[in-house]
Amino acid sequence: MTHKNHRPSLSYRVWRFSALCGLLLTAACGPTGPQATRTPEQAAPKPPALTPEPQPLAEIHPRPLANPLRLMGASPQDVQALMGNPTLVRREDMMQVMLFENTGCVFEVVFYEPTQGEYFEARHIAARTRKGNNVDIDACLASHLPGGHWPDE
Repeated sequence: MTHKNHRPSLSYRVWRFSALCGLLLTAACGPTGPQATRTPEQAAPKPPALTPEPQPLAEIHPRPLANPLRLMGASPQDVQALMGNPTLVRREDMMQVMLFENTGCVFEVVFYEPTQGEYFEARHIAARTRKGNNVDIDACLASHLPGGHWPDE
């Protein structure tokens, strides 16, 4: 004789309930052994490795500093177009001097007229500190240009 509504015995149900409670208590206690001494940073799963953002080409291959020799033979107007307004302009006979000053250095461009009445041309460049000590011409020129480069580069 079989019953349609067969239920497990009370002792079986109590045993199942006890086993389930035991599993839940064990899981709630957390890890034991070497894992138990881990810090939260060590126990936390590591995020997946991210692909790094691509670097702009200028950071990988920086442009060289502006070449001061580019100024040689230029007119005063050309130099001002590239470097901006000078802090000092001095003219004597067939010579004109432009100084470009900042906190780091003084960049000097000397122009000469080949013959009286012709256009001035840059023939000499120099760089120094405000106290008169020589400094690197390339670095000084770069400090006067936006980003250290000619505007058209």
